[in-house]
Amino acid sequence: MDTMALYIGTWQLVPELSLYEFGPMPTSGVYEIEPAPNGVQVRIRWTMQSDGPEQSTGFGGPTDGVPQALPSAPSAHAPDAFSLTHVNERTLDSAALRAGTVVAYARRAASADGTLLAVVQEGQQPDGSRFRNFQVYRQV
Repeated sequence: MDTMALYIGTWQLVPELSLYEFGPMPTSGVYEIEPAPNGVQVRIRWTMQSDGPEQSTGFGGPTDGVPQALPSAPSAHAPDAFSLTHVNERTLDSAALRAGTVVAYARRAASADGTLLAVVQEGQQPDGSRFRNFQVYRQV
């Protein structure tokens, strides 16, 4: 992976430019993507209400697109593996897999000038229909 990738950085959510088809939209958020040995480390923090508690998640690994096993899944519907793919200097993809099938996907694409990061998340709703959420972040 090129450590000069434009998606590397700390990004602040711009809620007014984000669109959600499924789930509540965060009121604030920070997306951090950093180089790590053999890949990248991604950390995301967000709040659902201005006075609500902060939530967070993180993951990382090689950006070669090869699925990495996850620890035992908490349910039969939870992913059992994930992959990260460095598409090009502006784009980082990830996929969550269950039994070898992609169940969720996200693409992070930095603007040509590196000031904005668009994140598209796709997945399956509980009723089986598909959703797409779109977020815009500004580099901090």
